[in-house]
Amino acid sequence: MTAPANRSQSRLVSSDSPYLLQHAANPVDWWVWGDAAFQEARRRNVPILLSIGYATCHWCHVMARESFESDETAQQMNTHFVCIKVDREQHPAIDDLTMQACQVFTEATEGRASGGWPLTAFLEPHEGRPFFIGTYFPPEPAYGRASFSQVLSAISKAWDTRRTELLEQAQRLSAAVMDALAPSSPDAPLSATALPRARHALLQSFDAEEGGFGGAPKFPQPCLIRLLASDPSPSAQHAVHHTLLRMALGGIHDHVAGGFHRYAVDGTWTVPHFEKMLYDQALLAPLYAASGVERGDAWLGHVCERLLDFVDRELSLPQGGFLSALDADVDHREGAGHVWRPRAAQESLRAGGLGDSDCAFVLGALGLDGTANFRDPHHAEDPPAWVIRCEDVTAAADPRVQRGLAALHRTRQSWTQPICDDKVILCWNALMISAFATCGARLQRTEYVTRAESALRWTWDHMRHTGGWVRCWRKGNASTEVALEDLAALTQACVDTGDVTGETAWLTRASEVYADARRLFFAEESARWSDAQAGDSLLYVRPSSRHDGAVPSGTSLMLHAMTSLLGRTGSGELRSDLLRSVRAVAGTINSTPLAMAFALPLMEQWSTLIPEAFTEMGGANQPLRPRVRSRLGIEAWRSADCLWLEIPSGLEVRATDQNVGGLRVFGSDGTLLTLRAGTIARRDQDGGWLKGTVALASQELPKHARVSISLCACGEGVCHPEETLEVAFMAEH
Repeated sequence: MTAPANRSQSRLVSSDSPYLLQHAANPVDWWVWGDAAFQEARRRNVPILLSIGYATCHWCHVMARESFESDETAQQMNTHFVCIKVDREQHPAIDDLTMQACQVFTEATEGRASGGWPLTAFLEPHEGRPFFIGTYFPPEPAYGRASFSQVLSAISKAWDTRRTELLEQAQRLSAAVMDALAPSSPDAPLSATALPRARHALLQSFDAEEGGFGGAPKFPQPCLIRLLASDPSPSAQHAVHHTLLRMALGGIHDHVAGGFHRYAVDGTWTVPHFEKMLYDQALLAPLYAASGVERGDAWLGHVCERLLDFVDRELSLPQGGFLSALDADVDHREGAGHVWRPRAAQESLRAGGLGDSDCAFVLGALGLDGTANFRDPHHAEDPPAWVIRCEDVTAAADPRVQRGLAALHRTRQSWTQPICDDKVILCWNALMISAFATCGARLQRTEYVTRAESALRWTWDHMRHTGGWVRCWRKGNASTEVALEDLAALTQACVDTGDVTGETAWLTRASEVYADARRLFFAEESARWSDAQAGDSLLYVRPSSRHDGAVPSGTSLMLHAMTSLLGRTGSGELRSDLLRSVRAVAGTINSTPLAMAFALPLMEQWSTLIPEAFTEMGGANQPLRPRVRSRLGIEAWRSADCLWLEIPSGLEVRATDQNVGGLRVFGSDGTLLTLRAGTIARRDQDGGWLKGTVALASQELPKHARVSISLCACGEGVCHPEETLEVAFMAEH
């Protein structure tokens, strides 16, 4: 029978998760993740129904309205299962492990790995191993899926009549997940080709017209943009700038208030999924600041400033930490807090003091004088609406447009606002602190640096208790167990804030946070960084993610923090930890480098800090020199004072920087190195073309631990696209 609603309320009502609070009044008898729920399932000998989502998830809201608020569905759930509700943002290790299982399960059952939220898993109650997993289930059969009620009935019947099969399935599925999470061989050498291979693969998927990588739905993917931003080649720098520009012009960018939505449902960045996540703002802001300054693009710098101002205004505690997200929905209408109709926009502009000609210009610049581009997919009866986007930077930067956007913002503030997920997540909060600090320094905005330091002080005061760090804080309630990504990001935030303020105390605190992280998450025997603490007995395997998604993995964040901290302290113990940690993930980096895209640019620093990570040392104290191989088969390597090219027969490269067949050499700081006349030795020289095995010498080479060679090769009447090779000098340690 259905449990009284107050039983569920008694468990969820005191939560520091807005997501759990949204479900406190459900007729479902929800339990929180913990021993009590598992013990209840074992006592009743029923499966666990694990439901994972987050407060600003649109489809989580839909499934809640359709199923979790239904008395009939709740009765099925309460009778046959122990139901656990988890906020994925509070418990990233649970979410990552369940999502990994979902991808394994769907690939086996549907032929294609898939996942998403809400995430719905059924677990056997003794070890918590999943045996059936899906995402959103509709109230009636639709989208090629069974209804949620049908799924509940089928699983409860199978549990009663074919339990052995389900337990065997749980065993197979969990074994497959553990295989997927298994560490690579320890002490594996890191391939110097991983970085150029990843950049080449990424450029192959670059959308030359709209920017970004791949088609719809289109995500910002700041980890991938960051990877290309570290490549000084013109092709990579063009891809970065073009992607940032097209995103900033598109509807995924909130032109009115600043900041970026989570993703676009189309391939042109026009119609967003309207939730706004703190982590997206934190990871995108430094990219816009860097591109704006380095390319002299004032408008991109302006986009960054408006992003930071939005976060400080709408996702911020006064002088404190940063809040998690803004919802996509208003009154169950997706995007209702953001879309416009031309008449309302025109009235707003006129109320803001714009005359008829200026109004017409602004409406045209923002795409409000053309065809509607948005329909709420869940409310077909609503009239069409307009998502604001621009096609032209000149118009977007026009003072009339800036005045118009300010007027529209004043009007929009009078509307019903999207719900704010007002918890502070330590990891995301720390990422945002780093963004304010680094962007403040780059843009020469001291108020941003001050904001970073105030948020870091608040974090130190409110999220560090006697018993250690906590992951989430909300209205004075802080209880969730900290995760690896939290302390990794916080270590980096301390380093970044110390760098820009000159306060050495923050570097000391960075070392303290790293020590806490090492104690909780580092496995001495394998040198792996685990996402969850060792004491979580409810997880059937201790996960260690090596995949960078919308947020970098805890391992990648920790490698970043360790590299930054080592570069400033020179600690021998930290150097040993970094070397072992890199070797522990080298198998992943070598085989699928884009999986760890956030960590890959660190290879340039590793070539100096831990050069022996790249290869085993040879005899007679002679370091082995790794050869980097291009797509065309050109190989490059480096000795103490020379770069070497081995050019296959049929190809040739011009020695000077020409429009066709050019050769450029960049140092580790991105500086173009000069190859002076008379310093280049050629074999099979013919009219300035390089053939065969070539030594390239320059007086500037010894200063650089790593160089990039950008070259265009020609052969058989064809000039091939530019390629970039990263070459590290393997100095004896």
